[in-house]
Amino acid sequence: MPISVSLTSCIQDEAPNAEADIVSCSLPKEILSYSSIDVGLEFDKNINAYPIYISVKPGTDITALAPEFELTPGATIEPASGSVHDFTNPVRYVVTSEDGMWHRTYSVDISILSPANIPTSFTFEKAETGGRYHVIYEETGGNKVTWGSGNSGFSLAMSTAKPDEYPTVLSEEGMDGNCVKMVTRNTGSLGSLVGMPIASGNLFLGNFDVLNAMSKPLEATKFGVPFDKKPLILTGYYKYKSGDKFLENGNYTDKKDEFSIYAIMYELPENGKLLDGNLQTRNFEDESMIALALMEGSEEKDEWTKFEIPFDYNRYGKYIDKDKLAAGKYYFSIVFASSKEGALFKGAEGSTLMVDNVELIYE
Repeated sequence: MPISVSLTSCIQDEAPNAEADIVSCSLPKEILSYSSIDVGLEFDKNINAYPIYISVKPGTDITALAPEFELTPGATIEPASGSVHDFTNPVRYVVTSEDGMWHRTYSVDISILSPANIPTSFTFEKAETGGRYHVIYEETGGNKVTWGSGNSGFSLAMSTAKPDEYPTVLSEEGMDGNCVKMVTRNTGSLGSLVGMPIASGNLFLGNFDVLNAMSKPLEATKFGVPFDKKPLILTGYYKYKSGDKFLENGNYTDKKDEFSIYAIMYELPENGKLLDGNLQTRNFEDESMIALALMEGSEEKDEWTKFEIPFDYNRYGKYIDKDKLAAGKYYFSIVFASSKEGALFKGAEGSTLMVDNVELIYE
């Protein structure tokens, strides 16, 4: 009689995935103000969700947009990826893990980033504090403009840090209320392991791409917002104290740390790529640059001290085209950092820069 043989695999089926994350979010590139969308922000207890903020260009109809999401393997999302929604108010999405045991709620907030919405006075009075770190923002005419910082990158190395232990925080030590306080921080053993032993406190108009924070840190800082005015002078007030030991290439030196304050005006390239942290390493030379306001020197100040920095248009031999200005072709940014060479992970732990009541004088 025939002999039948039954074979069974000794390899068990892989267990269903227990992760419920949005890995990436996308919209048509031609409507985005920035080339990337940060999906890695911390849970915000004030909205009981993980926030995703998206800025789109003027003229975009935010009442009928269909963002698409990449999820962790096997996860599902409701409402469905690619479904059309009205984003006049934030839309909430719930991601469910493959094993059905875990859920994560995201709040997608889409706003129009128009030159008319960009403030010219900055008082640093408000911050979202529902997450692990502060996200500082300004409000003008009902519009909200969020400052970028490297806080989300710092969280990758120092996930247990408290909000006031991050490099950039909202502080009650302002001239007449709050201010922004930037401190150069040690990034612990993980930061040292990847050659990033310190993190400079920083704040800038633009956005931070946390996906590039480890692999391409200079490209993670995306500078600029659309602007329709000709900037003339950047003014404000600061305090500064340098840290004791300057760390450079893994060794402490006698070098004294310096802070950095500057502002830039540039024409957005045809490819839509924003200027990034590489700009300062190139001594602010780039073919798209129109004007630079750069504060020279880094004198320590215990009292609030006024700075006044004119924009230099002669350096690049260019002028502002009024038609391009009206069409939103120019981008503008203000940048502050507690360590001038912090983008190269050089600086002194404890260096502290505080800034308040910044104003842009324009034509």
